[in-house]
Parts: sequence; C-alpha cells; structure tokens
Amino acid sequence: MRQPQVEALEPAELELLQLERLQSVLNRAYRQVKFYRRQFDRLGLRPEDIRELADLRRLPFTTREDLSENYPYGLFAVPLRDIVRIVSSPGTTDKPLVVGYTSQDVKLWLELLARLYTAAGVTREDIVQLILPPGLANWRRDLQAGAEYLGASVIPAATLNFAKELMVLRDYKTSVLITTPPLARHLLTVMMRLEITPADLSLKKALLVAAPLPSGMRREMEEGLQVKVSSAYGITEVMGPGLAFGCEGDEGFHFSADHFYPEIIDPVTGEPLPPGASGELVITTLSTVAFPLLRFRSGDRTSLHHAPCSCGRTLVRLGEISGRVDDIFSVGGIKVHPDQIGRLLKDILGGLVPRYRWRVVVEEGLESLDLEIQMEEHFFSDEIKTLESFCRVTRRHLQDHLGINARITLKE
Repeated sequence: MRQPQVEALEPAELELLQLERLQSVLNRAYRQVKFYRRQFDRLGLRPEDIRELADLRRLPFTTREDLSENYPYGLFAVPLRDIVRIVSSPGTTDKPLVVGYTSQDVKLWLELLARLYTAAGVTREDIVQLILPPGLANWRRDLQAGAEYLGASVIPAATLNFAKELMVLRDYKTSVLITTPPLARHLLTVMMRLEITPADLSLKKALLVAAPLPSGMRREMEEGLQVKVSSAYGITEVMGPGLAFGCEGDEGFHFSADHFYPEIIDPVTGEPLPPGASGELVITTLSTVAFPLLRFRSGDRTSLHHAPCSCGRTLVRLGEISGRVDDIFSVGGIKVHPDQIGRLLKDILGGLVPRYRWRVVVEEGLESLDLEIQMEEHFFSDEIKTLESFCRVTRRHLQDHLGINARITLKE
C-alpha cells in the first residue's frame, strides 16, 4: 500500500499539509483538553498565534510526567463514548500511561502499519510470524493487525520456547519474521544448537522492532538468517509502531511526517537544532483525534535528514537511534526507568527500599535485568527457603509489572 501521492510530496506541499493539520490539532487541543488550554493561557497564546511551523517553538513541551499526572483520561480530546480502544503502558511513575483511540485513529494506524510493511517489502502473499515478548503486548497487537490489514497470512505471537518457534518457522513456511533484535540474535543461537540452517527455512525477510538496530547487528542478522532485514521506529505514547519505517534504500527511517511533525532539540536547552544535528526527537501529532500531543519529548537521540532517499520517498528521515537523553533503558525492547525498580522493591518490602544496583546482561542473545539487592536486617532470614522465596516474589513482581525477565541476587 505505497502512497506516492503522500510519500513523495514536494517539501513545499508537505509543509502546507502539515500546517493545515497542525492548526486543526491546536484548535482541538485548546478547546477540548484542559491541560493544553492552561498551557496556552499561561503563555498568553491562542491557537491562531501559531501561523507557521516554526512558531511551534513558542509552545512548551509535553513530557511523560505530564501524561502520568493527567491519568487516566485528562489528555483525551473526545468524550469516552467516542473512544473505541484504550491502551496503557507502565510509564515511568507509579501511574501507567493511558492512550485513547477513536475509530478514525484506529483506521489511520492500520494504514500507517500497512505503509511500514510495504516499505519492508511485505505483500499479501507472505506468511508473517510474530515472535515478541509478552511485555510488548501493544506492539504484538498492532503489528498483527497491520499485517492482517495488508492481507498477509499471520501467525500471532505465542508463548512458545524457541525450539517450537523454529519448528513453526520451518514447517509453516514463514516468509517474514517479526521480532526484536535481541530475540533475533537468540534465535540464531538456537538454530546453531539445533543444527538448523537458513536453507531449511522459507524465510525471505525479517522486520526487527522495539529496540535500536546498529548497522553491525543488522549485517550479523542478514548473514546469519540469509534474509533482507528491515526495521521500524515507534513509541507507545505516540500510537506505537509505524511512526517511522525503513525502506530498501537503508538510509534511515522515513518519518510519517504527513501525520506527525518532528523536531530535533538540544536536550539541555530545549532549543531546536538544524537538520543533521544529533539531539532529542520531539513529536507533535497532526492527525490523531482522541489523543493530541503537542511537542512530546520522546527521550530518543537521533537526527533529521531532508535529502530525498534513493527509494524515491521524500519524507524526512530519522538517523540512527543512538541512545537516550534520559535515564530510561531497554530490556529486550521494553523501556524501564530506574525509579520503577525502586518503587516495585518498596511494594514488596512494605515501604522500605533496600540498597540495590542493576545492569542489563545478555546471555545467548537474550537480555535480562541483573538486580543485586543488599541484604538488610528488616528482611534478613537465616532460612534459605525464605530468602529464595523473596527472590522468586521479586522476580515475579518485576515480570508482572514491567514484563521483563530478571535475575535476583542477594548481597552482603
């Protein structure tokens, strides 16, 4: 479902479309969302004062903390009767982040996902298999729905061990694999252990999502699986996967700039940076109805490139996602804030927070959280089974709330 009439717009035409949609979303946010109306009024601004795209810098940023503080429905721009889907994710505070969709939003997102798949070379003739962790439940649902909307045959994500996943991959003649970079690397490890070669599979393409894919890892996956590897970029707060997508040109992610306006700012000063400069990606929604976001700080470090791509698309491209500008880190593609670990330990220990330290470790390609907790008097026991039970409860608590695997070690 390539859309050349949009994906290859001349820059002046795209800017006109963006400005028209921006003015509409500003008016809706001001009239329907108290949070944004207060922001405008505090600065003495009205939506009509934003006359060109560059005027956006006059508005304050929206942060993940703002989303949490307006939990659950404070940022919705339509009545709940118009909401057909409510999505939540853990967030970075003690309250989850909540995003709402109207039926129009759902249709838009399906079209953007079909755009992503088409750019990756996926067609309705393909058999698509999803191997994604339970902690990426929203991405599981969206990527499955997008492939079905495209007309491909889909094998949904399941809770299977990797030997079984490989059996399905081989026997069902999967042609497109969708997974995360860490899981793809682990899949290669299991293939070698089971002596399965790429020639035993019908795989033609792999779409690796939810975590950065450095060029070296991309080459490793392409050589190991003997397939063409594509990637995509998205964040749950701004609808999820499909925000930006790779293409056959491999020159960065094409940002869906007809529906979202990107900026790159200095993460310290907040000032906009010129094209090509590395900084924090800031996103303004242009088309979403239920959940408008104005200058949302993504926390991801990248750059913007306006030169046309060899694939013919003129949509602005994101450079490599080179890290975070905040403390959020990733475990197998699932974003975690260090403060969340402390809050969950506090829950388990009845309000007390022990000293602890953490790191992300990789074993056979799989990422997990290695958490060392200092033994303290208020939860010490001289019975090994009691301490083992504490470790099990902690591990399960992290899995239930964050969707990550953890290894718990008690230290003196």
